[in-house]
Amino acid sequence: MKRVLYLTNIEVPYRVRFFNELSKHCDLTVMYERRKSANRDNKWASGEAKNYRVEYLDGKDVGDEYGFSWGILGLVKKNWDFVVVGCYNSRVQMLAMAYMRLNHIPFVINLDGEPFIGNGLKAIVKRMMLKGADGYLTAGVKSGESLKAAIGDKRPIVPYFFSSLNDVEIAVNARSKEKREDYVLVVGQYFDYKGMDVAFRVACMDKSIRYKFVGMGKRTELFLREMGEMPDNIEVIPFLQKAKLEEEYRRCSLLLLPTRQECWGLVVNEAASFGTPIVSTWGSGAAMEFIGDDYPQYLAKPGDANSLLECVRKCLNADNGEYSAYLKEVSKNYSIERSVDAHLKAFEQIS
Repeated sequence: MKRVLYLTNIEVPYRVRFFNELSKHCDLTVMYERRKSANRDNKWASGEAKNYRVEYLDGKDVGDEYGFSWGILGLVKKNWDFVVVGCYNSRVQMLAMAYMRLNHIPFVINLDGEPFIGNGLKAIVKRMMLKGADGYLTAGVKSGESLKAAIGDKRPIVPYFFSSLNDVEIAVNARSKEKREDYVLVVGQYFDYKGMDVAFRVACMDKSIRYKFVGMGKRTELFLREMGEMPDNIEVIPFLQKAKLEEEYRRCSLLLLPTRQECWGLVVNEAASFGTPIVSTWGSGAAMEFIGDDYPQYLAKPGDANSLLECVRKCLNADNGEYSAYLKEVSKNYSIERSVDAHLKAFEQIS
């Protein structure tokens, strides 16, 4: 059984579930840069047992979700068959990659969606860091194509069909028959890249449409303070456990993802599994993967409230039976089990 070290920043529920499944097929150790995030509700990350070995760096905290410790060098030089780098832009994982290159230790870079290389000096550094890997795992097919175009590398690029759901959950969700209600669901944290301020502007532009904003957690008060007076058509819910959030996916008219630039966006996977119509910007890797080719009329320009409102109205006024069926079908291709299969395939290819 192959010995695999997976480097990541913090524990998140969907990753723990993925690691548990992967650990059935390899001798897995996961290194976390730190024990908890500074900007997430602790309830969000609780409740998942871990069936793999865990190493915590327990060094210096960096920002809200990263850490740094020279101890990572002692960890990566152990006798691993594969090292997977989950956050290639993290300082401590950059250090690990530089060390592994110098010492000819094979490693794979995992990218959770679009690479968003950009331009200028930052883009040069990103390309330099990415090019040193022995292979790549990308959240979807399109993100793999974007990576190949950006770095021109001929090493293996394997899509792994990123998801927070397993096959059983996807099948159960697809059978949901609950009657939908007349409101738009917006799920996400309150950070600039998430575009919650844009969704707020959309909601204020047409107060005949109801909105529920869910999941801003500790930053809910900041959102309320910065947005000012809340119109009657907006309801704000700081946090919902998984079962309650799934009720919202089943009942809402559509999911609105107003992101400015987001590598993936797992809410797309979750909503699609229920056949919930989705309106997004083209700044979401998941939205581009799921609906970019077949339903581009429901993708808006990032940061453009007028464009988003037009898409919302278009979707609310459409007969979305075919769209809903399409989303359920696409959702079947993105599961924890398929993610694990793709990782194992990548390990074989690269070896």
